Amino acid sequence: MYLTREEERVLDGFEGEAKALAMKVVVRVGEVLGAEKLVPIKNAHISGISYKNIGEEGLAFIEKLAGEGARFSVPTTLNPGAFDLAGWQRMNVDEKILSGQLRIIDAFRRMGAAITLSCTPYLYANISYGDHLAWSESNAVLYANSVVGARTNRDGGPLALFEAIAGRAPLAGLHLEENRRPMLLIDFSSVGEKVVEKGIFSAAGLVAGRIAGATVPLVKGLRFSGSDELKLFLAAAGATGGTGLVLVDSISPDLRFAKWNPVEGIERVGVEWSTLQEELERHSGAGEGVVVLGCPHLSPSELKDIISWLRRHGRPKRRLILFTSRAAVGEAEKRAAEEAGAELFTDTCMVVSELSKYAGREFVTDSGKAAFYLASQGYLVKLLSRGEALKYALGDSA
Repeated sequence: MYLTREEERVLDGFEGEAKALAMKVVVRVGEVLGAEKLVPIKNAHISGISYKNIGEEGLAFIEKLAGEGARFSVPTTLNPGAFDLAGWQRMNVDEKILSGQLRIIDAFRRMGAAITLSCTPYLYANISYGDHLAWSESNAVLYANSVVGARTNRDGGPLALFEAIAGRAPLAGLHLEENRRPMLLIDFSSVGEKVVEKGIFSAAGLVAGRIAGATVPLVKGLRFSGSDELKLFLAAAGATGGTGLVLVDSISPDLRFAKWNPVEGIERVGVEWSTLQEELERHSGAGEGVVVLGCPHLSPSELKDIISWLRRHGRPKRRLILFTSRAAVGEAEKRAAEEAGAELFTDTCMVVSELSKYAGREFVTDSGKAAFYLASQGYLVKLLSRGEALKYALGDSA
């Protein structure tokens, strides 16, 4: 692999052992991927920072890096942790998880990370078309690639961590233009209006992910009114599929700037209504579930809309829990949500917290990603549209 003089100096330890280790890992991964060189990155986002997921071994690894002087070379943000830092008492967090998570966050703070604790860095990061990133967290990767047109592979948390320290990523995968062309057309034209009418963008995303697998698809026939619907769709696609890029007709910048015909010579798969129904039936297991919204984290506009909806329609009769980022909510919004009858948590989410300890084992959600992962953890989950989920919270039957 070709390395610049600066990269060779880092590899040889002139900027410290921790950065040399990070560069060594990135170079080795690049060699495995067949990268000819590395590419400087503008931004990094690290997932897998919840103590619930990484435990004592992960904590020891991160503290060791911080203790050896590792520092991030680019602006770096963090995925949600195991609990709300200000409201952990409401979540029945045990002492071991409390202590471990706080130590993880402190180690990342010493390395220079912004303690965002959110899965939606694209709502707040300064990124634009063509920027090279080192992002883990599937929904963040998909949004950055598909909607913004930035370039990042679907990195695992440890690799993104090392890339953030090194300030480099292998020039491979979705960092290369030739790998961003679609290999498959997923056509929702026959059901697109029904998807919009029923608000089942999550179900559509789960279907798209299953069809695409690890390939880059082009999606046609769906109409999105804004970024919030795209968030749900792409997050769901990332749960059932391994792709890091979904080219969405009329939205993805890569299609606007392409010098190639996006549909020439690729297979077309048409989606029928029965396929969407099957997907919804896969996630129809909850009885009297708690309503959980915010996977990915609710944006400021989503949070405002939900609070306004509750004010118009009345206080929920069932538990309604909202997950969002600390960047999206202040004290006024917290009070407004609680006055409207919702519980609100930041810094964590339904997937990486110990949900059973504070909310039970049966849930209703509008998130295909949450439905997929919660079901895999043994919870009973029913997937509805957001409108249906909110009506269910008011007491309607699911």
